[in-house]
Amino acid sequence: MRRTVLPTLVSLGAFGIGLAIRGPGILVGLALACALFWPIERLFALRRQRTFRRGWATDVVHLVVNNTISTVAGIAIAIVLALPLIWLRPLDLEARLPSAVSVALAVVIVLLGSYWGHRLSHTVPFLWRFHAVHHSIEEMDWLAAGRLHPLDSAFTTACFLTPLLVLGYDAGVFGGAAAFITVLAVFQHANTRLRFPVIRWLVNTPQWHHWHHAAHAEAINKNFGLPLVDLLFGTAYLPRDAHATEFGIPDPVPEASYARQMAYPFTRAARGAVAA
Repeated sequence: MRRTVLPTLVSLGAFGIGLAIRGPGILVGLALACALFWPIERLFALRRQRTFRRGWATDVVHLVVNNTISTVAGIAIAIVLALPLIWLRPLDLEARLPSAVSVALAVVIVLLGSYWGHRLSHTVPFLWRFHAVHHSIEEMDWLAAGRLHPLDSAFTTACFLTPLLVLGYDAGVFGGAAAFITVLAVFQHANTRLRFPVIRWLVNTPQWHHWHHAAHAEAINKNFGLPLVDLLFGTAYLPRDAHATEFGIPDPVPEASYARQMAYPFTRAARGAVAA
């Protein structure tokens, strides 16, 4: 009897359930992030701003609650997208290819899927309603990484989980990809003037990603993913000796209310902002 996509769907579902019940681990991760990034942002701050800035408590709620919700939702979307292929024989590339090649292919899929999912969230008006919540941040720091509508994050996650699923990768790869994306997201938002000259075109540094959030005309719709991927698709922007200084968007996203930010994409104000 040939192997189908069904076992992979089951393992992926179990992985999602496991994420849903690991709440204490998220709190430990938050505590470790505070211990790491607070001193760095105080000693090497790019902009002088309060640690407990406006909206800080709301972003903590985002980080603790949405991290699990968005990952589980992304898994759910990937499963739904793969259901029509449930009887398809997966390519099982993870097992058929040499380990190094299999891992490299998974990395490429994650990078390209994340890039295009993120880029679509800027260019498709309906998706932008949800992504605008993240771009409403006006004081950049590591905690800004948490301000994500879970449906926005779920869409981007599904963009790389679905091809991994169809190609036969198992839940361990999904977990590694999710962990990599989370750690990189926190790092790239940090309020630090450190430049990282050796790796600035290889890894999403704060200088790189701050330009993505910048309210500067020359940086609009730039830096969606890893620098090399943006270079490939012509969306890279990284001045050598300059940092972004202004952030935020004109869309009327509520600043300091988790519930209102969750509801924002469904409001008339969001539809009006997209149409403008």
